[in-house]
Amino acid sequence: MSAPAECPMCHQPTRSAAAKQRGGIGGRCWRKLRPAQRAAIRKDPARYRAVLARPVPVADDQLPMEEQEPSQ
Repeated sequence: MSAPAECPMCHQPTRSAAAKQRGGIGGRCWRKLRPAQRAAIRKDPARYRAVLARPVPVADDQLPMEEQEPSQ
C-alpha cells in the first residue's frame, strides 16, 4: 500500500480526488489562496509552485483604502 500524497504547502497527507486535481493542495491550504491563484492552479495544476511564488496583489478587484474615502 502506497503512502498518501502530501500537500506541498503544509505537508499534511491528502487523499481526496479534488486535492489531486488541484496539484495535491489540501482543502485547508486551498481556502487560504486568493481567487486569482486558485484560477491559475486550476488552469495548470503542474505549475502550482510558480503560482505560489508569484506575488499576490493586496486585494483582487478592490480600490485602495485612500481612494474609497470621500475627498474633503
